Amino acid sequence: MPEFKAHNLWPIPVYESETPVKSEWIDFILNTEYERMHIGNGDISKDRYILNSLPELKKEIENHCELFVKKYLNLKENANFYLQNSWSVKHNPGDYAQIHSHGSSLLSGVYYLKTKSNCGNLVFHKNPIYTNIFHQSIRFEYDEENNINAGQYAIDVSEGKILLFPSHLEHSVDKNKTNDERYSLAFNFYVRGKFGKEEYELEIK
Repeated sequence: MPEFKAHNLWPIPVYESETPVKSEWIDFILNTEYERMHIGNGDISKDRYILNSLPELKKEIENHCELFVKKYLNLKENANFYLQNSWSVKHNPGDYAQIHSHGSSLLSGVYYLKTKSNCGNLVFHKNPIYTNIFHQSIRFEYDEENNINAGQYAIDVSEGKILLFPSHLEHSVDKNKTNDERYSLAFNFYVRGKFGKEEYELEIK
C-alpha cells in the first residue's frame, strides 16, 4: 500500500486545558442560589455574571481564551476578546443538557468544578449542513469513527478541565448517571476592535 497524507482543511478547533479547582471556588458555587431551567433538565445560577464574584478564576479563564485566540488561532492584536457573561450549572442525578449552541457570542466554554465518572460528558454535534466529507444525501457507515467522520464527538469531563469552542458549535451534555450533583461553569466571549479596511472597515467598541 502506498504511503499518503491527508490535509484536514478548515477543521473546527476545540481548546482543552486544565486549571486546578480551588476550594474557595467550589464552596462559592455550591452555595450559589439556583433556579430550575425552563425545560426542567438542570439548575442554573440566578447570577448570569457569576465570574465577577470569582475574579481569580475569571482571570484564569481569560488567560486561556487569550492563549487560544492568539497562540493557536494566531489572531492579530487588534482582536480583543472579552468575557460577556457566565453562569454555573448544577446537574442533579438524571439531569442533562439538550443539543444547543450559544447565540450573540463568538467563543463559548465550560469549566468543571465538581464531577464524577458517568456524570455527563460534553458531546459536540456535527451540523448536517457542514459537509466536510460527504453530503447527508448518503448516510455512510464507517469501520471506525473519529473526529473527521463522526456525527458527534464526546469529551470526558473531569474536575479542573476547561474547554473553549466556537459558539455556533452545537453541543449537549449526557445524562448524569451518578447519585451526586455535578457542577460546571459556562461562559461566553465576544470581541472588541477595528477590523477590515476602507469601505469594509468595522469597529466594535
